[in-house]
Amino acid sequence: MDRFLDLRFVIGLFFILTGLLLLLYGCFHPQETINLWSGGLFLIFGLFMAFLSFKVKQS
Repeated sequence: MDRFLDLRFVIGLFFILTGLLLLLYGCFHPQETINLWSGGLFLIFGLFMAFLSFKVKQS
């Protein structure tokens, strides 16, 4: 439960979910490539933020 109090994890989770939705939409509508690019960048940023939250030592 303490993980949800860390803002880096919550931001990462938001960007991961948004990135996955954009990637899925871009896969089913290939004429809109901006969704693939932005979804990929959102996903990478979200994974980075989630990684940062796991790097913090829990006391």
